[in-house]
Amino acid sequence: MTGAGPDVVHGAQVPSPKWWRPFRNVPLISLGILSLLAALVGWVTQYRIDQAEAAPAPTAATQPTPSTGAVDDVCRPPVEGTGEEPWIDSDGQAEARWEQHAADLSGPVVLGRDGWAFYNDQIEENFSQSIGRRYLSAAEAGAWHDYFESVSTALADRGISLTIQVTPSAGSVYPQQLPEWTDGIVGSTPLDQFLASSPDLPIVDFRQDLREASQGNAVYSPVNSHWTDWGGYIGWQTFADCNAVLHPEDDPIQVPPVEGVQIVGEFNEYAPYGVPGLGQDWTAPVFAEQLPEVEITDNTGEVTIAPGGSALDLNRLPASTLNSQAPSSQRALILRDSMGNALSPFWQQQYAQTWQVQHRFDNWSTPPNFNDLVEQYQPDVVIVQLAERHLVNAPAVPSGY
Repeated sequence: MTGAGPDVVHGAQVPSPKWWRPFRNVPLISLGILSLLAALVGWVTQYRIDQAEAAPAPTAATQPTPSTGAVDDVCRPPVEGTGEEPWIDSDGQAEARWEQHAADLSGPVVLGRDGWAFYNDQIEENFSQSIGRRYLSAAEAGAWHDYFESVSTALADRGISLTIQVTPSAGSVYPQQLPEWTDGIVGSTPLDQFLASSPDLPIVDFRQDLREASQGNAVYSPVNSHWTDWGGYIGWQTFADCNAVLHPEDDPIQVPPVEGVQIVGEFNEYAPYGVPGLGQDWTAPVFAEQLPEVEITDNTGEVTIAPGGSALDLNRLPASTLNSQAPSSQRALILRDSMGNALSPFWQQQYAQTWQVQHRFDNWSTPPNFNDLVEQYQPDVVIVQLAERHLVNAPAVPSGY
C-alpha cells in the first residue's frame, strides 16, 4: 500500500524528520531578508552618492594645493568676494529678492548701473551665474576636473604643455556694475567652484589682474559681453607670468611693449535689444613698435597676410597661422571661443604656428577629440581658452584621452 510519505528535502531525496517541518522554510526566509537588507543598503548608498553629487561644489579649496605658492599667487591671485553664500547657504531671502524683480528679469538683457548691461539667463544662465544663483553641483565640478585631468595627463606623457585660460564674464570683473537690487545677494560663481575643485590643474584666473587694471583703463565695454582688446592685453600679461612658473621649460612668453591705450570704436552687442550705447568706449593697446605680419589660412582655405596685431575672429575658424618672426619656434594648438578674439593677436605673435579650433563647450554639439587633434597637428603646446559662462555646461563626452 502506498500512502503519503514523509516530506522530502528539496533535491536531496531523503526523508526529513518531523521536527524539521516548522523550520523547513527558514533558509528561504533568511535569504529573502538578506536580499532585502542588501537592496536597502544599496539604495541608501546610492541615495547618499546622488545627494553628494547634487550638493553644491565647494567654493574654496578644502585642502592645500599641490602646486607651489608661486604658482597660486601668479596664476590664481586671490579675488575679493563677499564672504557670504546667499544662494548656497540659502534661507530663501535671495530667491525672494529675485522674484521681486521679475520685471527687471523679463527680457534677454538685464540692466545694471551706469548703463551697463548683462545677458539674462537665456544664454547659459548667464545672469544667474553672475550673482551665484546658478552654481555648480559637486558632480558638475568633478566632471570638469576629470575631463581636463585626463587631457593634462595624456599631454604631459607626450611632452606637451597645457594651459587652461578661463576668460571671465563682465560681471566677474565689474561686480560693482551689477544692478543695485543684487546688492547683498551676490555669492561665489561657478568659476570659484571650478578652481576649488581643480587645484592640480594648470588654470589661469584673470579676474584679479583685470579688476586692478580696470582702475586705469576699461577692460570691458558696458555694452558688450566680451573683454576689449586692452582687456585681452592685460590677460596676456597674466598668462605670460603664469606660464613662466607653470612651464619654465617652455619658451618665455613675450609681451609686446605698449606706449598707451586708444579708443577704437563702439561695439554695442546689446543694441538689437534696445540697449543704448554710451559712445565710443572700446579700448585697445597702442604698440610701441610694429608687430610682424602673420599669414592666416581660414576655414575657406583663403590665405591672407594680416598686419601684426590683427585679431582672428571666431567665424573664420578652424584656421592656422604662420609667423616666421615669432620669438618661439613652438607650435600651438588652441581650442577657443569668441573670447579668444582679443588674445589671438598675441598667440599669433608668440608662436611660429598656431591652429585655432572652436571647442563648442557652449553646447557640446561637436566637441573636440584631443587625441585626434594632437595626432593631426603634432603641437608643442595646447591652450584651452574657455569663457567663464560655459562652465555650467559640464562635459558631456570623453575628451578623447
